[in-house]
Amino acid sequence: MEENSSLLTKWKDFNQRYNHVWSIIILSLMSVSFVVTDWMISIFTLSDYIFAMVGASLVISGNYHVKRNQLLWVLLLLGVIVANIVMNINLNENFVLKTGVAALIRITYYAVIVTGVYNYVKSHQLEAQFLEILNIVAVIVVAIGIYITIALYSEGQLPYEILWTFTRTDEASYFFKENASLIRTRSVFSEPSYLGYYLNVILSINLFNKVQLNTKRVYNFLIVTTVLLTFSYSAIGTMIFIFILYIFSQIRTGKIKWTRMSIIYLLIIFVLIFIFWDFLDETIMKRSVYILSGEDVSAYNRLVSSWKYVNLEHIFVGNGIGHTPNIWNVYAYILSDIGLAAFLLSGIFSLFFLYKNFYLGSVFIILNFQKGGYLNPIFSLLLLLMFIYMSDYKK
Repeated sequence: MEENSSLLTKWKDFNQRYNHVWSIIILSLMSVSFVVTDWMISIFTLSDYIFAMVGASLVISGNYHVKRNQLLWVLLLLGVIVANIVMNINLNENFVLKTGVAALIRITYYAVIVTGVYNYVKSHQLEAQFLEILNIVAVIVVAIGIYITIALYSEGQLPYEILWTFTRTDEASYFFKENASLIRTRSVFSEPSYLGYYLNVILSINLFNKVQLNTKRVYNFLIVTTVLLTFSYSAIGTMIFIFILYIFSQIRTGKIKWTRMSIIYLLIIFVLIFIFWDFLDETIMKRSVYILSGEDVSAYNRLVSSWKYVNLEHIFVGNGIGHTPNIWNVYAYILSDIGLAAFLLSGIFSLFFLYKNFYLGSVFIILNFQKGGYLNPIFSLLLLLMFIYMSDYKK
């Protein structure tokens, strides 16, 4: 017994001594997992496997812990889902129990990992290190994206296929449909809009928290440039919304003052708009006209068509968790799958985010209309980052 106690003490001392190494490993894995949520290996994404590595690292290093109140919240969440599954078994003849149980296991898995990582970051005050690693990984993703775009323009002169081994390779995933001569940057994601979603999350975290990074402006410049290169209407629109929020926050705190330099910056912006007007007209203005005229249905799908799977006959219990096909809207997903009560709770949850951090809360709501799938690891990662950084900014 004493020998086992001695070994345990030595292991704890070893982990304490190399805690900085563990932090790099755990935070790097989480940052990479955000990038490979589209990569399918068998029936799981690569992010799912990385989550397992993160969980194992937390346990082995002695850094996994859950607070009592957090455990109660997780049990409440799982209780709501279990109750929904039971009601669907009795009321919905189309409900597939195997699908519901698989979704329950998936949510339990994500909740366990997200809670553990959140507590690890907060207890060791790793917010700045995590944000730095997130931005470094984002820059690598940007570099890969620009390389692949150049390779596609080179028409086979540069190799790139290996970077798309676990995701899409079809032309529809990178050609700009309004102008086939333009190639949309998507990096290692399956669609340009998914790359834009990822980069907008990092951009919003950069702008709306108190963590100070000396190179934050460089990171933001690269992120903004790459979002523009995606030619994704939803991603660019979300980015513009983020900057409107940021300008509003700066005005409220008195950090923006109208000086001679402010006028110069405005003039520079107008000059750039004039120089790149043809590009903006092709990618933004014409797309807006197509959307308003009904020729482009992507916006319609996000705002309207996503609700078509809501079953009014089972509005209170939904179709059953995991039973809705892929749609763009997280809120429509929840209402379709789990029913009215869960949908109302998700609305209250979003309002809670708005209360804690109005700016990040607003971005959270907008992003939920850009990419659906609350059973996808990217939604759990979004929640993790929101929870970590939303309290680091004034209400």
